[in-house]
Amino acid sequence: MRTNAVMLPLWQATEGGGLEVLPDELRDLVDFGWRIGPAGALVLVGCYGDGSGWRGDWQAEDIARHELEVNDVGIPCDDLPKARDQFLHGAVARSRAFADAAFRAAHGLTASDLLVAVVSVGVDDDYLMHGATVKFATRRGRFPSTYADLERFQYEAIAILDACEGHE
Repeated sequence: MRTNAVMLPLWQATEGGGLEVLPDELRDLVDFGWRIGPAGALVLVGCYGDGSGWRGDWQAEDIARHELEVNDVGIPCDDLPKARDQFLHGAVARSRAFADAAFRAAHGLTASDLLVAVVSVGVDDDYLMHGATVKFATRRGRFPSTYADLERFQYEAIAILDACEGHE
């Protein structure tokens, strides 16, 4: 797991905090599970559906880019406290719990050991608008170099989690 300096204290504060209760829409995504998509990509069924809304001519070198596009999940935060510290801690805890549950649901699928989650929580003045997202991709093909230097994200708390590492 890697984080930028902005995420580190938020992440540490959520360690050992127990399991976050996921909102229904996140539980549904986990329950629907994963499937193998074009070029062997891992895609969340609840995001990809039957694939009819997506191109199917993915190239192996672009798998990670396509996975990040499909598996881009907005984390519901409307019910969290609006006070900045409480909101940020709640958004990180919920994002973390969702990523862990999604990793567990993918366990055993082809390439699931290559699965990573990109957790992003906005920390700028518009943190309530930005909210949180979790994106999933496998470390195959041209994994975006955007995530090589997490410190470049100044207005987001960022964490990169690997499915093969233990979580929670």
